Amino acid sequence: MKLCKEMVEAMGGAESQYYTRFKSYCCEAYNILRKSSSLILNLFKLMERSGIPDISSDESGGLKLQEKFRLDLDDEDAIHFFQDLINESVSALFPQMVETIHRWAQYWR
Repeated sequence: MKLCKEMVEAMGGAESQYYTRFKSYCCEAYNILRKSSSLILNLFKLMERSGIPDISSDESGGLKLQEKFRLDLDDEDAIHFFQDLINESVSALFPQMVETIHRWAQYWR
C-alpha cells in the first residue's frame, strides 16, 4: 500500500473528517474483501494455471495473497491491523525518498 503525506494533506490532514472517513471506508472494504476471500483465492488459483507470467511464475502467490487477508483475525482486529498498515504507509521513509529523487530528476530535466 502506498499512501503518502501529500495524499493525507489533500484530504485535509490526519485529523480531518475526510481522512477519518477515508480510513473507515478502507477498513470496511478490507473486511468485505476478507468475507469474499474464498472466492478471490479460488479465482487466483485458476489464474495461476492460465500462463500469465507474473502470476504463474510464483507458486507461493496464493499463499501470499491469503496471508494479506489475515483470516486469523476477527473483523475488529482486522480493522486495527489495516489502520496500522495505513499509518505505517503514511510515515514510511522509502516512498518519501523516491518522491524526492523523482522531484530532483524532474528539476534537472
